[in-house]
Amino acid sequence: MKKTIFLMLVLVASTHVGAQALWDNSRPDKTVTVGLRAGINFAHADADCATSSHLGIHGGVAFDYNIIKSFALSTGLYYVGKGFRGNQNITTASASTESKCSAAYLQLPVLASWRIEAPSGVRFHINFGPYLACGIGGKAKYKPLDLTFIDRFDNDTFGSTGLLKRFDAGLSFGADVVIGHMLVGASYELGLTNVGRQARFDAFHNRNANLTIGYNF
Repeated sequence: MKKTIFLMLVLVASTHVGAQALWDNSRPDKTVTVGLRAGINFAHADADCATSSHLGIHGGVAFDYNIIKSFALSTGLYYVGKGFRGNQNITTASASTESKCSAAYLQLPVLASWRIEAPSGVRFHINFGPYLACGIGGKAKYKPLDLTFIDRFDNDTFGSTGLLKRFDAGLSFGADVVIGHMLVGASYELGLTNVGRQARFDAFHNRNANLTIGYNF
């Protein structure tokens, strides 16, 4: 569903692109645009214990530095709820694991944004770039695929004894549709930092799909 929504946004943009120039290097109407953003996340991870998505929310303030009409640098400061859920069956013993983690981050993206404006006034943004994030809270419960469950974890997500390291960084890419002051977008975040702190994780990278609505002032 997440990929389908993202592809639909790109498809809608492509059907309106042919009638106008793809690149406009004239001066923008505003040099700086400020907006509010909010939405839902479908977060998961590439760890073995993460078998399903964790539903979270995000919100914050967006800042766009408009260099020309067709290109801007987009940043902002956001609260982003990530994490994972897991439920893996051990068929030989009719047992199962239960793993879940909520991870709240303050996140700073720095995105290159290509802007296309259709004759109807609808605008399309295609965004790509890195993000930096710092973990600020959350709870984690982990049970390994072991019937003894000796190596279990039930504690804060971050901190010196937490499940995850606080610092995260990765790449974000997505697309927005803008009509007037209103914005609707979809994006995906690919974590590149191994944030697993405990020895039970050989690798743990955040993955996060977002659906966003926004208002630009």
